[in-house]
Amino acid sequence: MMKQLGRIACGVLAGLALTALTLGVTQAATQPRTGGTLNVGFVEDAKTLDPTFSVQWSERQVLYLVYNTLLRMQPDFSLTPELAESWEIQEGGKRVVFKLREGVRFHDGTDFDAEAVKFNLDRRMDEAVGSPQRKQLAGVISKVEVVDSHTVAVTTEAPFAPLLSYLAERPGFMISPAAAEKHGEDFGSNPVGTGPFVFKEWTRGSRIVVEQNPDYWEEDLPYLDGVVFSDMGGSVVGMQRLMTGELDYIDSLTPQDLQLLEGADDIELAQIIVGRWYSYQWQWDKPPFDNAKLRKAIAHAIDRDRLNEVTMRGQARLSNGPTPKGLWWHADGLLGYDHDPEMARKLISEAGAEGMEIGLATPENQVLRQLNQLVQEQLNEVGLKVELEPVAQSEWYSRVVERAINFTPMRWTQRPDPDGLLSILFHSGGFANSTGYSNPEVDRLLEEARMTFDQRQRKELYDQAHRLILQDLPYVPIYFAAEFAAMRDRVMGFQWTPDQVPRFYNVWLAQ
Repeated sequence: MMKQLGRIACGVLAGLALTALTLGVTQAATQPRTGGTLNVGFVEDAKTLDPTFSVQWSERQVLYLVYNTLLRMQPDFSLTPELAESWEIQEGGKRVVFKLREGVRFHDGTDFDAEAVKFNLDRRMDEAVGSPQRKQLAGVISKVEVVDSHTVAVTTEAPFAPLLSYLAERPGFMISPAAAEKHGEDFGSNPVGTGPFVFKEWTRGSRIVVEQNPDYWEEDLPYLDGVVFSDMGGSVVGMQRLMTGELDYIDSLTPQDLQLLEGADDIELAQIIVGRWYSYQWQWDKPPFDNAKLRKAIAHAIDRDRLNEVTMRGQARLSNGPTPKGLWWHADGLLGYDHDPEMARKLISEAGAEGMEIGLATPENQVLRQLNQLVQEQLNEVGLKVELEPVAQSEWYSRVVERAINFTPMRWTQRPDPDGLLSILFHSGGFANSTGYSNPEVDRLLEEARMTFDQRQRKELYDQAHRLILQDLPYVPIYFAAEFAAMRDRVMGFQWTPDQVPRFYNVWLAQ
């Protein structure tokens, strides 16, 4: 029987304990060793390795190796120093002064300093640059000021509680200003950061290779000589390649997938800490989904228990909103949409939607494809005519962002601050708001919550926003997934972060 990783991640998420469940034996404690190449299987749908423009999920696995962020997100969602050694919140939360780490160099040999931080933040906020992060930062940050060579001050229009968490994610990745100027539009294919690994090569659609940074600033890190990210060709092929030793690590595995690994004694598992939020989204502001009765009809027609049983072997947790239990901003008492086919038929009739033809975008992903097949059956049973519309995995999310796709399944991971997910999805100006959702009261609540550092006040505001969002249904909540990473037993030091992006910078290989 395969072993399940005994590295139990027990974290405190904003004051509430949340434990990652793991089974089986505890890995023997050994000292890290240097050397070796980690072979990672993933879905190679990357578009750019410039974090300024990054939106694809797979890109972040590479970004966290090539670049550093100003702050580091820990497995318990706490924030600790990275390129910023320390910070001080001033002027009632409207100014944060960062003291930067000295002696850090970009891979091109240029210095990391306060000018580099200003360049990175200003670049993301420059409308002419067109960064998708502009909506997160512009209108929030009023000024980035170089105090001295290794001190930078960020002034915001108003107190902004999520700022620190933003700087531990995509907006906080620091790229080399000199390399950005040298490569121009090609920088995304020639990334230069300060991270533990240096970019080596990228065969698009196939693999990305990074090699150890011999001048990395963190003592003794990284342990690995390099990491090779290879497109694994789907979870089934990925697991086969894992068992033959061609790959060392794969993830996004469901309880269903794990059956294929039974009997593999040299494979270990690590269950995610917080499951991804699976849901269905549509263009809320356009026909036919601008009809509230049609949206609620579909919500009542979907049998979430059935979806959970088939796709997750019943191990997922059903969801009535985007925030799971265990996070302080979870809203208790949300009443979702029970499976009620008769109510669905009634609402469809009232909406004048009997026999309506609806396209359902279906990306090349096993779980999403299964979900769509089930949802197609369930919606057809209540009087709709749903047609599955295949879409390439590499094009799927970018087309969703462009609003070229209307009705589709979606999945999101959590962020260390509630604003990190709730505002990007549900604020009318959110950069990931691909549904067209707009409720002025939700905007007000999210904006007010950003401006207070009082957790109790913030929770009250988020509770109200959760209730309105569930009522308005820009997304139909499904569940928080049960998912796993699988790795060969020589892979050591791996630990999940709740955003589900594997870091690998402190992973090492046993002999």
